[in-house]
Amino acid sequence: MTTDTAVLERALMVMAACMAIQTVLFVAASIAGVMAWRRTTDALRDAKTQVGELRVYLDRMSARVDEASGALIRGTAAVDEVVSDVRDAMGTVRNSVGNVASIVAGPKTALAVGLMKGVQVWRNRRAEQRLAADASKS
Repeated sequence: MTTDTAVLERALMVMAACMAIQTVLFVAASIAGVMAWRRTTDALRDAKTQVGELRVYLDRMSARVDEASGALIRGTAAVDEVVSDVRDAMGTVRNSVGNVASIVAGPKTALAVGLMKGVQVWRNRRAEQRLAADASKS
């Protein structure tokens, strides 16, 4: 029986050593878990701070974009008004030019017809004078 006791004693010693190693491993895992928890908490706190800063930055950018789009909208409205004014002015000028042309065209046409008749009379008279001069020479 002494061998059985020795074997049992040795088995109990091995089991005690394994339980001690297991305890050390669990304590180390607990310490590592606590450290990981603290690091994660710190990282989350930093991430929240960075998200807050990003939100402030995005709010500033949003305000600037709103200002720029407002200026663009005001500019396009002004351009639209100018284009409308130019269209109205062009219509008025077109009507005015048409009225002036109709008023001026009558006297110009009469003057042009009169000049053409005068030139034709002068040419006919010159042709008659040349024929008379040629007839007197022969």
